[in-house]
Amino acid sequence: MKISCHCGNVVIDVDKPTEVTQCNCSICSRYMSLWGYYPPNEPLITIGADGIDSYSWGDKELEFMRCASCGCVTHYETIPELEKQKTAINFGLAREKVADVPIRYFNGAEEL
Repeated sequence: MKISCHCGNVVIDVDKPTEVTQCNCSICSRYMSLWGYYPPNEPLITIGADGIDSYSWGDKELEFMRCASCGCVTHYETIPELEKQKTAINFGLAREKVADVPIRYFNGAEEL
């Protein structure tokens, strides 16, 4: 399945997730994200000429990536120093494509 940011500068090609996660932590609730988790080498992420920016907060173990042109948060990556690596794709960009996928609710407001 292909999803993209609003302007199409960042395009992600990945298998449809079997589940997405909605987190209520301070950052995810602002992004209105639905995360699908993958090994780092699995999603094919194509970044156009406008590039991307990243943002980290708190323990700085995650880098939230956003299109440098339209500002959409497309995915996050764990920092290389973490033992367990993952890439999380923001299916909030394509809710209609995952409307039939179960949502796992994570209480990140209390856990993080």
